[in-house]
Amino acid sequence: MRRFLRSHWIAILFVVTALPTGLRLALVTPIGQVADEPAHIARAGALLHGELLGHRVPFRPPGRNTVIVPATMVDAGLIGASFGEMNETCGDQTSVASTAALRWAKARNIDIDFNTVQYFPALYLPGTLGIAAGRAAGQRPLAALFTGRIFMLLAYLAVAVAAIAIARFGRGLIFATLSLPMALSLGASFNQDGLLIATSALTGALLTLDPARYRRIRWLALPAFTLVICSKPPYGLLLFAALVPLAAPRLVRRGLTTAVWALPPLLWVAVMAHVSLMPYLRGSYHPGPLWPGNPATIFHTTDPLANLRVLLAEPARIVTMPVGFLVANGWIMTTSAIGSLGWLSIGLSNWAYGAWLFAVLAAALGVAAGRDDGGVRWFARDAGAILILVAASVIAVELAIYLSWDDVGAAAISGPQGRYYLLFIPFLMLAIPRLGERIAGRFGPGATGFAEALTALPAIVIAAIDMAYLPGLMLRRFCLG
Repeated sequence: MRRFLRSHWIAILFVVTALPTGLRLALVTPIGQVADEPAHIARAGALLHGELLGHRVPFRPPGRNTVIVPATMVDAGLIGASFGEMNETCGDQTSVASTAALRWAKARNIDIDFNTVQYFPALYLPGTLGIAAGRAAGQRPLAALFTGRIFMLLAYLAVAVAAIAIARFGRGLIFATLSLPMALSLGASFNQDGLLIATSALTGALLTLDPARYRRIRWLALPAFTLVICSKPPYGLLLFAALVPLAAPRLVRRGLTTAVWALPPLLWVAVMAHVSLMPYLRGSYHPGPLWPGNPATIFHTTDPLANLRVLLAEPARIVTMPVGFLVANGWIMTTSAIGSLGWLSIGLSNWAYGAWLFAVLAAALGVAAGRDDGGVRWFARDAGAILILVAASVIAVELAIYLSWDDVGAAAISGPQGRYYLLFIPFLMLAIPRLGERIAGRFGPGATGFAEALTALPAIVIAAIDMAYLPGLMLRRFCLG
């Protein structure tokens, strides 16, 4: 038992802090009051009826011609419950009661979903099972959605604990990343970004393993991260972080094996492009200043091919626009990644942002105190390869948003959100030099464990404070605001 506690104390503390905080967030936050949650509920709800793929349907916006939009078929009562609390407060008892009284419908309604319909369904399954369990237990749609949130939270915690337990170094950084208010609030909702962040952490943890000792289990990083890129293809280059260490035998063979795991996401994207993927509807607008064509052209939707033309008109924009976005919005992205709750409208106190930023940086410093015992050894060339993959992936994510979300010819990228960058942290820890052997040689074998505990302590303390702070913040916003 003592050995178990010594090896897994960070994972145990994660459960002790994240479980009660997550449960309270799942239960006190009104349904739909997490970013894009109604759309994610529709995706999970459609799976109840075996609808793995969305489909295209005709739709006529007010005052406009009929257009084709992506949609899923969802229980009408579930749709009503997913939106019913969007404008409610705890004091609005009439509205609360009317939403809670909604019943399951015999018919399914069309739910238009421009983004979630394209996401791979696997990470929605916990929420779907929760809805099904609630319905089987006699719950009405609203109550079943809260049950679904709890199932999503439990899946998030399970993946997170596995990541912390498996990692050979960087456990404090994984703890800090997955305890961030942003990550934990997503994990306690139907938004699959929570599970995407946790699965990225699991991938990073598997890649800390020494391939000479843990060759088979280490390769589980590939199917794990494939689940991420099936929903978020721009992160796909990070799959090749599995090639580290580059000096290991059979690099070409390992590269081909890794490339094979890129095929399922490509196939999924091809299927989605054929059956459901459509550009986002916009009001009529003229293109922005970067449009190289006729400025009098009228657009009614986003247009990836048109924005690709914008980028190719001056290829340097492929780099300058993403870098410019980070320079202009770096602090906003940082605070948003730490915690911008609700529909990115509920901020934390300034002390919370400062404390969490310090905690993450301290935990990153703890990676440097890690040892190579059972972990992949650190080499400068491998760290360089990881940094190149991360930098290229950041550019890919931001460009993908510009192509698919921003208006044609926009002068700057405008769509990225802080939570998108949390998936990079578990990979960045692979690039941090580790001095554990030197520390142990100078101060004794227990020094590295002490350093790990000391650098993880800020995150542990703040996570404990958040057990009261975060649920209280949501209660004040929705019950007293």
